[in-house]
Amino acid sequence: MKRLLLASLFFFLPATAFAVPTKQEQFKKLENELSLECQKYGAESCAARFISMAACTYVFAVNQGKDLYEAMNIADQLFVGIMRGNKIKPEIMFTEEGNMKPVITNEVAERTFLCKEATEKAVPKLFKARGMEEPSPEIQKRLTNSFGYWWISTIETIYKQGKK
Repeated sequence: MKRLLLASLFFFLPATAFAVPTKQEQFKKLENELSLECQKYGAESCAARFISMAACTYVFAVNQGKDLYEAMNIADQLFVGIMRGNKIKPEIMFTEEGNMKPVITNEVAERTFLCKEATEKAVPKLFKARGMEEPSPEIQKRLTNSFGYWWISTIETIYKQGKK
């Protein structure tokens, strides 16, 4: 129950309260201790929750000044660790065509919206890190609102490339 509480708090605390894991022992601790009742929620829902946690961790890391590659590495390590710790195989997330299952996509879109403020803050930093001009407020809003879908598309791309 304590672990479930920890996982649920992840989405309800203000973004400034999050410590982005950076040390191997922190990732190992999360892998060993962050477990959800995946038999109750279903592996697909747990995977969606873990994808969302990784996506939000990415924007938190960017907002804490991590470069894009370091932020992505942190998010990836978190995702892999908690999937492994909860014994969820990544293959359950995809259709035969290699696309993310719609039920997972929808849940990720909903859950990543919980870190909307952090995402909105990160968007200009992401543009700047790529040497691009700061986006207009309208584009920043659109990118913030579609962040979960972008995150899913990157996972799909990686999965499909790995299947070749």
